[in-house]
Amino acid sequence: MNQALKRLDEEYTMLHYPYYQKDKDSFLDAQTNLTDFCISMLTPMKGKKVLEIGCGNGVQAKYIHRKFSPASMTAIDLNSTNIEIARSEAKKLGVKDIIFQIDDAQKLSTIETRSMDFILSIESAFHYPDKSAFLREIYRVLKPGGSFLIADILTIPRKNTSLRKFWKKKMHFHHWSRHKYENELFKAMLHIKSLSDITKKVIHGFENYKYWLKTMKKKNFLDDFFIIIFLSIHVEINMYLLRKRRQYCVIVGEKPYKNLIL
Repeated sequence: MNQALKRLDEEYTMLHYPYYQKDKDSFLDAQTNLTDFCISMLTPMKGKKVLEIGCGNGVQAKYIHRKFSPASMTAIDLNSTNIEIARSEAKKLGVKDIIFQIDDAQKLSTIETRSMDFILSIESAFHYPDKSAFLREIYRVLKPGGSFLIADILTIPRKNTSLRKFWKKKMHFHHWSRHKYENELFKAMLHIKSLSDITKKVIHGFENYKYWLKTMKKKNFLDDFFIIIFLSIHVEINMYLLRKRRQYCVIVGEKPYKNLIL
């Protein structure tokens, strides 16, 4: 997917869904729109300590660091290839103030307790088999009063067929419903400040994909053909699922001071 998306803009792009603003946005523009929307829901992070969980190839972390000026930024991902790309691209661009490291969102073994002012997890949590552990880790590493943002693909409860169960297992999908999220965040002693459904904006963002493919720099017929087929199928599947079975939600909350255990 890294290599396929790189063909759209001739550079690595963020590894998340697009958010619609205008028809002529490139795919990376549309992804940046989603990041900007998410950050706009938080208090200013200038001078604060930020952790991005599930940072992928690091493009989003570098964008956030450049535009929103946190005091420090740590970005973790379980996929070693993503971290290699993130470190390599950061070195190429001369970015020295972001720590990219391999870690598990359900353990966060490299992150100290009560060390972060903000935690971001954008389109990563639906891959976690133990999201309850992930939420407990958010509580552990946030400072009292610290904020978290989880942008995730939620499921609309419906009976799964054997084929769907097989597909979700094969793709490491572990979707929660909105009700499940609300219950588990409460159990983790995390307070929800807002929960926004942006499904329509994301679908509209995806609907621009034919424009992205049209403006993609062409290399050779066979390579172009397979990239176009791969991306077209991927986008159409995601649009179908968002229309029928899933919803894209952004959850913003905080670790309350009153739950501080000395």
